[in-house]
Amino acid sequence: MRLIEALGVSGDDVVALVGGGGKTSAMFRLAREIVDKGGTVITTTTTRIFAAQIALAPSHVPAADATRERVAAALAEHRHTLVVGATNPRDGKADGISLELFTSLRRWFPGVAIVNEADGSRMRAFKAPAAHEPVIPAETTLVVPVVGADILGKTLDAESVHRPELVSALSGASLGSTITPEVVARVLAHRDGGLKAVPGGARVVVVINKVETLADRGPAYETAERLLRAGTIELVVFAALRTEPPVLEVFTE
Repeated sequence: MRLIEALGVSGDDVVALVGGGGKTSAMFRLAREIVDKGGTVITTTTTRIFAAQIALAPSHVPAADATRERVAAALAEHRHTLVVGATNPRDGKADGISLELFTSLRRWFPGVAIVNEADGSRMRAFKAPAAHEPVIPAETTLVVPVVGADILGKTLDAESVHRPELVSALSGASLGSTITPEVVARVLAHRDGGLKAVPGGARVVVVINKVETLADRGPAYETAERLLRAGTIELVVFAALRTEPPVLEVFTE
């Protein structure tokens, strides 16, 4: 199964990816699959991404130059374009786009899918959002919290987790304790965690990535069960986003 099918992404969906453990891989994987299916797609970020990742898209329109005509030309030629802000040479990251530009992109191209990386994780597999994030536009129709399965059994500290103190506060787990399925599920299903800033009417599907790295999938199954019990998450997808096939299993209530 392809990721586009597991997530139920249609040609005009607006997808927000949040969390850690594979958001960028998910974004570009979805974009390729949308194009392969005959659609067109704009990838972008409302936070920041590594400038080196710009090369993962077949075309790129800087936010400062993102007119309807410029983006339309890129889509006509490549069917996928990445729209991001300027690159900061000090840290090698490209800025996100404004919500105003995001709204314009949706208005200009109502039949085009938009896939947005809506927060950062500093390359960690698991995180909780700070006060200023995620930046999820109101036009979003699907929110996808992502977590790396390799976080299960690790220690709740800054080496493994982005903002471990916030994960501790949301989950009730002590800093330095072992990250269990209960900890992951509590954070991802929390209104101030994985469900933070989800627009009304948007679907929520959790992706547990890197499941192929687990010697024992038992903890991942327990995480999925706990997430679905929360009642606010439509599906849980087990994924291996850098392999073929990218989707291993899909769970519903």
